[in-house]
Amino acid sequence: MRTEAWLDTHNRLLGHYVNGTWLKPEHRSPAPCQDPITGENLASCLQAEAEDIAAAVEAAGIAFKTWSQLSGAARGQHLSRLAKVIQKHQQLLWTLESLVTGRAVREVRDSDVPLAQQLLQYHALQAHAQDNVLADWEPMGEAHAQDNALADWGPMGVIGLILPTSFSFLDMMWRVCPALAMGCTVVALVPPAFPAPLLLAQLAGELSSFPGILNVKVAFYVDSAVEGVVDAVWSDRSQGGLRLLVQESVWDEAMRRLQARMVQIRSGRGLDGAVDMGARGAAARDLAQSFVDEAQSQGGQVFQAGAVPSSGPFFSPALVSGLPPAAPCAQAEVPWPVVVASPFRTVKEALALANGTPRGGSASVWSERLGQALELGYGLQVGTVWINAHGLRDPAVPTGGCKESGSSWHGGPDGLYEYLQPSGTPSRESFLGESLNYDTFGLAVSPSLPSGPETGHSPAPPYGLFVGGRFQSPGTQSSRPIQDSAGKVSGYVAEGGAKDIRGAVEAAHQAAPGWGAQSPRARAGLLWALAAALERKKPVLASQLERHGAMPAAAKTEVELSVRRLQIWGTRVQDQGQTLQVTGLRGPVLRLREPLGVLAVVCPDEWPLLAFVSLLAPALAHGNAVVFVPSGACPLLALEVCQDIAALFPAGLVSVVTGDRDHLTRCLALHQDVQALWYFGSAQGSQFVEWASAGNLKSVWVNRGFPRAWDAEVQGAGQELSLRAARTKALWLPMGD
Repeated sequence: MRTEAWLDTHNRLLGHYVNGTWLKPEHRSPAPCQDPITGENLASCLQAEAEDIAAAVEAAGIAFKTWSQLSGAARGQHLSRLAKVIQKHQQLLWTLESLVTGRAVREVRDSDVPLAQQLLQYHALQAHAQDNVLADWEPMGEAHAQDNALADWGPMGVIGLILPTSFSFLDMMWRVCPALAMGCTVVALVPPAFPAPLLLAQLAGELSSFPGILNVKVAFYVDSAVEGVVDAVWSDRSQGGLRLLVQESVWDEAMRRLQARMVQIRSGRGLDGAVDMGARGAAARDLAQSFVDEAQSQGGQVFQAGAVPSSGPFFSPALVSGLPPAAPCAQAEVPWPVVVASPFRTVKEALALANGTPRGGSASVWSERLGQALELGYGLQVGTVWINAHGLRDPAVPTGGCKESGSSWHGGPDGLYEYLQPSGTPSRESFLGESLNYDTFGLAVSPSLPSGPETGHSPAPPYGLFVGGRFQSPGTQSSRPIQDSAGKVSGYVAEGGAKDIRGAVEAAHQAAPGWGAQSPRARAGLLWALAAALERKKPVLASQLERHGAMPAAAKTEVELSVRRLQIWGTRVQDQGQTLQVTGLRGPVLRLREPLGVLAVVCPDEWPLLAFVSLLAPALAHGNAVVFVPSGACPLLALEVCQDIAALFPAGLVSVVTGDRDHLTRCLALHQDVQALWYFGSAQGSQFVEWASAGNLKSVWVNRGFPRAWDAEVQGAGQELSLRAARTKALWLPMGD
């Protein structure tokens, strides 16, 4: 039978195949089945509603009572006969599949159809094997039963099979064949415009007296996503500020269904048990109205469910779309109950849109393709991601955010650490000083610095700034002298400023994505390589420490501890990654540890090599790019290490900017593109860092002016460093409906 003839027998209107009969219920929405190449309308498929699915399930349940009681041999014979029927009508099958999917007919004819027949024949043999297991049970005894995985297993019942838009009829065969062989019956829901599964169901239903074993319905699957959006945006649990990104291929349908669902949302007094959405007062209403008006003035289209009352605190759900990417409302905080929707084409584009906003609280990803959903989930810069769900909570699972959504956590061990600190940490009150002038702190570099190297012989050429993987001159073209323990000038370092900090941060941002994407094993290998490089330079490093006042034994110990710190984090980083956590709800949660991004570190004056390495190692181990201000008293040790860093690590991953500590600290704390800042200096510097960093809510860690025992394992390589060097993301993977 030719394809056109088969379609004509149905008057080009395909219904559902249930219990061996074509059903075409009235008042069902038709969906066009088109040739993807020419756009020709080949036929129409009726979309199933709840009562149609219920009829198919009932038919499959009735068929299961007899089908499951058949011997495996009888079921195997049925599958073998179906394989022969497919062979008989193979030209119709491959032509229909190729015509509506646009796939090459050669691929379908030479690969898919033969493999479908092989699947039926293979599973026919598996059905026969069930009879052999039962027959051999008593004569062979218990030992034989344990050797066969099918012993004591029976059919599950009616199987619901939901197929995505990217499926082929072969994908359905991979699932239908084992289900039928083991005695189950099937109800398959397929997307519209894919008639091949309907043809397959017809061929199976015409074989014998078991027409209800395979039933095929046509349905859309965006409803669950629509309900998830409604729950996320317009439930009274929502805090607002939500945006909706929809793949371009389903944009029109998703918007239509979302708008239809919005009309059904009931608003009213919160004590009314029938209300879906309450009100949050006149101020919230005015804020929402102001945003909607502004969005319209910037080119956005607004759909609002229902009329807006002229008085009272209620505001109907609003959906804003069509905003240009550069429009202020496209970046602004979205008030409840408004949602801004934007289309995207690729995962890369979706991540750019989502991560381009200054906030990073939570997100939900709705997709039929788990791989794509996980790619988005891993790439989103937020604290919590739900896959095909929204708003799930569990006391044992951490919940938090990043960027302007803050860096604090609730739930799980992460939430406990928010209220704990290592023993011996000085109290906050002990370092706060009311006299600190935030406007002038670090604003100017000390005027007593020389403009360049001293006249006469210089003990060593001036060290430049280490930025972008190389040493370079500072923007100020100035340098500062470094004195040894005897007060003599032992060298010069560059005098960095705001321009140099900007360059270092830009270089770090370029290097951060690639380094964060490196496997833990790759990062570990480079940390071990840096440890080996320092091992080879032990005499040089120890000699420099001695010139700055360290006793020979102490200098040797500091170098050895520095090597050891790199080795420790090189070992620990291989154990990082993700932890699978089972919650009280259905489905696991992946607890991910992700890099902070660009991390700025102001090192203490003491332990110039060990403190630098002790802070460098965990930062790199957790995937961060780092901008350092080294020890002011002895910065040469950090710059010496940078020579090996330049040979091993990506350019820009580590930058070292020397100069006036307070001035550079001010530049880093006020920089909006620095994600985190560690400061180990004065009490006033700590106070300024906490104040200035509030501008972009960057994560800060300060020592409040108190020294740290860097030579002790707990303070120099303990858990606190690991907790500070990464953030947690909870990736929910719920199962079931």
